[in-house]
Amino acid sequence: MPRLDAERIALWRQFCTISTGLQRKIEQTLMDEHDLPLAWFDVLTAVRAAGGSMRVHELREVLDEVPSSLSRRIDRMTDDGYLKRKHTPLPDDRRAVTVSMTNNGRYAWRDANITYRRLVQQHFAQRLTDTDIAALQRVWSKIS
Repeated sequence: MPRLDAERIALWRQFCTISTGLQRKIEQTLMDEHDLPLAWFDVLTAVRAAGGSMRVHELREVLDEVPSSLSRRIDRMTDDGYLKRKHTPLPDDRRAVTVSMTNNGRYAWRDANITYRRLVQQHFAQRLTDTDIAALQRVWSKIS
């Protein structure tokens, strides 16, 4: 196993800085153009990928979120008309809750997704060759 040297520490910091910077650019543009925080877009993306509704505990796992933080976000998204909640008691969990996208949520996701894809293309994808992509896939499979 390689030693944790200055080069590896510098690469780690660079990775964190670049990732944070790109997320901030995307967040700012989503807010400016759609009044939609990136974290809300991520929730809508996950729910949409699940067919338009999913249990909250599954959403929490997909997003790797802290339950209380996700619960507050869902509350705000419900209040703003992007999601609706439904209690779906199951034999093993009588407190189970499902969230579903509303029409407003679907429209907001659709419009924001065009912007999101443009930004990912502009700030990430267009700068990488197929060789770069293969290398990143190899590296990320090692660390995920």
